[in-house]
Amino acid sequence: MQRVLTCMTIGMVFTLVMSSASIAADKVYTLKIADSFPIKHPMGEVVNHFMEAAKKESGGKLDFQYFPAQQLGKLHDLLKICQLGMTDIAYVGPTFFPGQLGLNTVVALPFWDSAKQGSAIYLELVKQSKEIQKEWADNRVRPLFVSATSQYEVGTGTKQVVRIADLSGLRMKTPGGIFDNIAKRYGIVPVAMSFNEAYEAIQRNIIDGAVQTLPSVKGYRLFEVEKHHVAGLRMGGYISTYVINDKALRKLPEDVKQTLFRAGESTTVFAAELWDTMNASLVRTFEDQGMQFFNIPEDKKPEWLAPLKGIEEEWIAEYGKKGKPARAVYEHFRKIAEKVVSQ
Repeated sequence: MQRVLTCMTIGMVFTLVMSSASIAADKVYTLKIADSFPIKHPMGEVVNHFMEAAKKESGGKLDFQYFPAQQLGKLHDLLKICQLGMTDIAYVGPTFFPGQLGLNTVVALPFWDSAKQGSAIYLELVKQSKEIQKEWADNRVRPLFVSATSQYEVGTGTKQVVRIADLSGLRMKTPGGIFDNIAKRYGIVPVAMSFNEAYEAIQRNIIDGAVQTLPSVKGYRLFEVEKHHVAGLRMGGYISTYVINDKALRKLPEDVKQTLFRAGESTTVFAAELWDTMNASLVRTFEDQGMQFFNIPEDKKPEWLAPLKGIEEEWIAEYGKKGKPARAVYEHFRKIAEKVVSQ
């Protein structure tokens, strides 16, 4: 009788263990993603790629709830919302958080051209730089995937730009921060406003145009009011970073964590290809619609880029005076950038 009871007990324990293992294996981890982009913005396509890649790679263990268009919070609140766990994953653009992520803004400096280059440079910097890693860790989040734009350029309403001197005195909507410093090098007067406000401001000649990329021209319909565009300038590059809350990450099994990061890497590649392809396509589209492009000749580019000489020293001084290892981070960034751009 004792032996029968023992066998029954062992059998029950085995059944419970196997049932628990089955439940764990079948568990679906649902993560919230929040950003500020309009529903039809290209970043929506990027986020959807990430979600589908992670779902497929995890074999159904991962699912997502996506909240675009500031549904969970305003752009400048997204880092705090993620830190508090109100969302698991959030879009956090470093240039919007210079106080918390100042060192990460180094990638905005004008030392690369395409989205592919910008993404590769920043991804490598995140992997290599202890200072960059610490800055993210101090904010209790970790990057999952990034999306760089191509370099920002100049679009104007009625004023055509064909010489460097033509830029001087233009009132332009700029993204702020280092982008303002770059614009000032050309005598441009930076104006702080949203892209939504820029449309009417250009239409009413309150400003002359905007420093932006062609996908943004499309996304905010600025092509309806901008009739001229200068191609080949380096007015700064922008990085969109999607980060995950540290606590949310720690709760996931190791295999699910690795799935997220693999999906993130593939999404970074996808986003860069999407942006560069879209940029090239929009040149043709806008030309067909009557927009006039001034393409800086290759032999004239050194002359057009000359005003940017030493711009990095402004960035180093700004963050160095705050006690940050700005020069070391810049030199690390520049080394990676030169290698990527030369390939």
